Amino acid sequence: MKNVRPPTRDREVIYGVNPVMEALKAGKRRFYSVTVKPGHKKSGPVGDIVALAESKRIPVDYQPVDEIAKRERIEGHQGVLANVSPPLYVNLDDLADPSSAPNDYLLAALDGVMDPRNLGAIIRSAEVFGVSGVIFPYDRACSYTPVAAKASAGAGERMKLCRVVNMAETIRRLADDGFTCVALEEDAERDFDSAPGGPLVLVLGGEGTGVRELVKKRCGNTAKIPMKGGVGSLNVSTAAAIAFYIASNRD
Repeated sequence: MKNVRPPTRDREVIYGVNPVMEALKAGKRRFYSVTVKPGHKKSGPVGDIVALAESKRIPVDYQPVDEIAKRERIEGHQGVLANVSPPLYVNLDDLADPSSAPNDYLLAALDGVMDPRNLGAIIRSAEVFGVSGVIFPYDRACSYTPVAAKASAGAGERMKLCRVVNMAETIRRLADDGFTCVALEEDAERDFDSAPGGPLVLVLGGEGTGVRELVKKRCGNTAKIPMKGGVGSLNVSTAAAIAFYIASNRD
């Protein structure tokens, strides 16, 4: 199944200590340059980035990063920016081989998450709890932008990210291939307090909209995060972290 579209841009600016360092370590992106504030501490995290960049023969510029950040509307840069190629996305075929997957193989599918900060937080939790890949659509959803990269603390550089054209068709394909697909919905009848063994896909919906009906139908299974309070709902990134934790502790 071919799902990868060519990128619409050839470079972007990522920022923050963890995103830049993780991108340098992962080696998946091409680095055109690294920009840091003059006068940084050589023994600190920015100094570590400079040392690693120089070891890879990446140009390092010393400029007023605050001025660049203001012009580019960047927040939380921590004194370091990097001009890099766009993130690399994998094909669904690189994720969907349950025949060789371990019993605890876990994927996350995001059906319409629009906020890049939520996407980044979900990817960060996914990496922490051993999720093998995060799938999200091209349309009506955010991509792994520099904002998402910052929110993920660079976890997206370690995670396999897959963008697909049709989420409902993707879930059908995964189910046919032997994955158990569970849509997390706040009005589901059963609690997601344990996860089935075998290859599993956890499907989370967009902010305020939830999992779309056709995607839910393709899953065939729904569950909700058990809650005791009176608020009645969770932010999608919080729900994802809880679900990933539960799934990571199955036998």
